[in-house]
Amino acid sequence: MTTVDTAAVAALYARQSQAIDDGDAAAWAATFTSDGSFESPTFGDPIIGTEALTRFAEGVYADLQDAGVRQRHWVNSIVVDPDTLVARAYLMIVRVDPEGIPSLLRHVVTTDELAVAAGSELRVRSRHVRRDP
Repeated sequence: MTTVDTAAVAALYARQSQAIDDGDAAAWAATFTSDGSFESPTFGDPIIGTEALTRFAEGVYADLQDAGVRQRHWVNSIVVDPDTLVARAYLMIVRVDPEGIPSLLRHVVTTDELAVAAGSELRVRSRHVRRDP
């Protein structure tokens, strides 16, 4: 995998983070393949497919709005296996209260199986999240 390819993975994660943080559920779900899955110990059963992923992201944003807080996803330390297109990264989720004061909500490790969509755009085929002990 070249530097440009690694940059494409970082750009994918940036689009995902900003979409879910800004409440653009459809854009967040579109960063997954149509049969993509998201699995996290925080949310229970895997969420599979565009419609379910969209509903999930809508619910996350609605809950934050109800609580009067914002959330920011910070992805870092991305490593991609060029042979398998499996990416591993660290993710910090930061909550920002109405006064603009941030607090670390959680730190997790993500492992993604990536896929190349039409036009060479990367998408997530499956994401597995695990809490960082």
